[in-house]
Amino acid sequence: MRKFSAAVLLFWLLAPMDAAGKSPVEVTELWTGSLFTSTYRVGLCFSSLGTIRGVVYLRLKNGKVDVYHIKGTVNGNKIKAFHSSGHKFKGELVGSDRVKGTITLKSGLRIELDGRREHNAPLASEDCAPLASSEQPEKERP
Repeated sequence: MRKFSAAVLLFWLLAPMDAAGKSPVEVTELWTGSLFTSTYRVGLCFSSLGTIRGVVYLRLKNGKVDVYHIKGTVNGNKIKAFHSSGHKFKGELVGSDRVKGTITLKSGLRIELDGRREHNAPLASEDCAPLASSEQPEKERP
């Protein structure tokens, strides 16, 4: 009986669940910054299992917003993410408030990224998308 209890305890510690026991615990982050003449907002949910999911909003100079749903992994401070179109991101979490890395477009073009991180950001629960300014709690609005 002791071996079984130790195995259950080890599993519980390695894959924590939410209060209802339904899914791995997730923490949220909002990444913001600029690329050339565009700005971006990235909502990410980090799972206790080492996976990430999220949504990228890339606002172009003309006001158009491109949306990318991404998935990936995190291992320590190293992060990898991809979009179904073939775009990839490889980077690292730098300190508590920055992210740096390289976006590789499906064409092979590489773009350096240096952004700001906000921990425990309010995100849309279904897909981890950044909330519109009007959806953020009053004290959270920029």
